[in-house]
Amino acid sequence: MENNDSIIQVSQAVQVIKTAILHSQLRALKAVNQEQLALYYGIGRYVSQNTRKKNWGKGVIDAISEQLRKELPGLRGFSAPSLRKMRTFYEEWMSIADN
Repeated sequence: MENNDSIIQVSQAVQVIKTAILHSQLRALKAVNQEQLALYYGIGRYVSQNTRKKNWGKGVIDAISEQLRKELPGLRGFSAPSLRKMRTFYEEWMSIADN
């Protein structure tokens, strides 16, 4: 049977390690979210620049989405409506930044 000191040491060690793990997971999630927002912003800018300047005709966003699905099977979040939302995200952010 373990003595009280040993139980306390294990409990303290678990708390220290658990805290380190949780803090690391939180930092990783923040980094992923930051990277994802940067990706969406960049895609939105690219789509906005090409659609608003009339470089792309109607249906190009749909074709891009379809081609992405073919070339990257299992890719999620890049449907035509999502690409349009990314464009809106970029444009709305730019309108706020301009003020």
